[in-house]
Amino acid sequence: MRGSRWIPAALAALAVATSLGAMPRAQGQAPAIALRTNGSIMRPGDCLRIEAFALEYVPGPLAAQVTYRFEESVLVRDSEGAETPSSRSAQIQRPAGPPIDALMPFQPLLLDDTFCFGQGTAPGHYRVEVALLAGSSGPSFGTLTTCAVFDDGGPLPAQAGPGCGFLVRGVKRVDSADIVVFDAELPASGLYRAAILRGGAVDAVFDGGVYQTGPRELTVISTDLGQADGSTVDLVVFEQFRGASSTAVRLSLPRKN
Repeated sequence: MRGSRWIPAALAALAVATSLGAMPRAQGQAPAIALRTNGSIMRPGDCLRIEAFALEYVPGPLAAQVTYRFEESVLVRDSEGAETPSSRSAQIQRPAGPPIDALMPFQPLLLDDTFCFGQGTAPGHYRVEVALLAGSSGPSFGTLTTCAVFDDGGPLPAQAGPGCGFLVRGVKRVDSADIVVFDAELPASGLYRAAILRGGAVDAVFDGGVYQTGPRELTVISTDLGQADGSTVDLVVFEQFRGASSTAVRLSLPRKN
């Protein structure tokens, strides 16, 4: 098997990551709420769907407010009337959602599905920030983030600002039924958790076995991957230090022999 040489080192890393994943959340850190999207790469005609689900019980009442941050295309006119294409920072903020009493583990909560990409949308990175509010209008006690790249088929512009920071683009290779390597944009350091979702339901959550193995490489090791029955699943990766999430969608994983 092609991935067999990775298994001893990978299992050792899995044990370390599992012990780290069990560490208590630091004071002031956002609750363990992951953001699921319908993809990390958007195409013309797509609408970005943002859904939250808690990895542990989160007491309320609490509400969420979604903000989209991106670079938009503009024309800058000089003193002689000549126009030059440029870009500027922009944001769109949705009203805060209704307060909810609490989030039960793995309970899905749709936050927004009305941000769509079409003609005139600038290609590039679209960062999504979800402010968690105490009640319906109280102060924010945490911020969750996710990100997507709009690719209209043309060349992507030079990245302005930090870009996504954390983005799982797609599968790079499959080393075995239990080991999948993803192409990803990654922070300098991270502590990850992951969830496998089938349809609208969470199949499995694992606190270890998700770690960086290269500059743009995220390796996921879990026996739950090998339990897939050949159907399509989504994988949501949650970076615990920053409250950042990224979703790899419609994965067709090999059956475990």
